[in-house]
Amino acid sequence: MMQRKHFILVPGLLAAATIVAVACRDFATPARSVAPRPDFWEVFAACFRMTGGGRIDKPGANMGGAETPTGKNTPDSRDFATFGFQARPTGCHQTTGSGHITWVEHNTAMAVAGGFVLHGDVDTFEEVESEYPPHRPCGRFSGQGSAKRRDGVTEHVFFEVHHACDEGEPGVGLGHDHIRMLICRTSRCEAEGGNADYDRAGFLTGGNLQYHKLTGPGA
Repeated sequence: MMQRKHFILVPGLLAAATIVAVACRDFATPARSVAPRPDFWEVFAACFRMTGGGRIDKPGANMGGAETPTGKNTPDSRDFATFGFQARPTGCHQTTGSGHITWVEHNTAMAVAGGFVLHGDVDTFEEVESEYPPHRPCGRFSGQGSAKRRDGVTEHVFFEVHHACDEGEPGVGLGHDHIRMLICRTSRCEAEGGNADYDRAGFLTGGNLQYHKLTGPGA
């Protein structure tokens, strides 16, 4: 069980403080999913949309902070996430967005929650640049949704897909498609996930991400 610690000043005692452990983090980050990543990703208004679905397993910390694939976890560990989404800006070079995402964390060993299913609605969409040459445009999108935990509790949460990158075909394997999901329980996620209660990222071990030119109204 992971706990946050806060220093609280006790009234009347100017130099004293009490350490109070609060709020068990039911959406605790999987143990291997926190890895050093670039401190800053330049953000642009987008004129494309993204779709995708698949699976990620074991992230790592090499190649300038990028996710390093290490293969699939064993089926009995259930230490992986699966997902499907479609997301787009409301118009070319606008930062508002629309779409939907379903994200399933299968890891039953995660704190109290024992995994969860998130259904989220997209309300922002932006472009960020992939950290891999030739530095293709990636989608970053966020919104709000509900996460139903495996213990039966449903919570309102904020989510951000920090990046969803289509690196060409095939979508699976070293140097190919990669994604990072942040979930925050009390407020919108900070750009680099400093306030995230859940953070999982990696190269796809199954599935595909697709970049599409924006068509239709507002394109």
